[in-house]
Amino acid sequence: MSKPVQRIVIIVLALVLVLPIGFFGLSELIGPREQPSASPTDGPDRPAVDPADQPPRPEIPKPAEPAAMTQQTPEGAEATLAYLLDSYTYMMTTGDTSVWSNSVDPSCQVCTTFLGNAEQLHEQGGYLVDGEFTVESTSFTADGDASGTPTAGSVTATFSQEASTIIDDPTLQGGQLDAVSGDLTAQMTWDGQRWRVLDMSITPTGGASDGGGGAG
Repeated sequence: MSKPVQRIVIIVLALVLVLPIGFFGLSELIGPREQPSASPTDGPDRPAVDPADQPPRPEIPKPAEPAAMTQQTPEGAEATLAYLLDSYTYMMTTGDTSVWSNSVDPSCQVCTTFLGNAEQLHEQGGYLVDGEFTVESTSFTADGDASGTPTAGSVTATFSQEASTIIDDPTLQGGQLDAVSGDLTAQMTWDGQRWRVLDMSITPTGGASDGGGGAG
């Protein structure tokens, strides 16, 4: 690679995976946390591999945006969050952040961390293998008077994600992420043209909600 592998924080919704040059295990987006300075698999404990033996970068087509995403309706807000999940693997595999950047607000710390991670992983020659999301159901709750045209509210998506592998350095063994499922709630606002995500919080199956802003 043209430059050294840098520290990278990958948020996979319910999980936080810290990749300095190795892998730090699983921690949650639930409440405050301390970020360690090193990974237990840094250095000699992380096996080197022949880049030719790495799983190849998947070829994933860019998902098409649902037409409902630009409609000021509960269905439009729900379609926006479902699209973000559906396009996550594409973004992390290709580094194309356009699928998210048009539907997240710059003030959303969790969202901008996702975007930065995808860009940095791509710059390092890395990519995600597998990890597809399935959105099982969505629901919308409007802020304020629910009888009028909604301008803000929250969408909850019940989802599951397949197990995946993150290749952050072609010369080192990839990191394995287990399958995960839970409920993702996004605070959303209508900007006059489309819905945008202001914040995300998650309740993993069997867990407790993080209360939002968990990527700080």
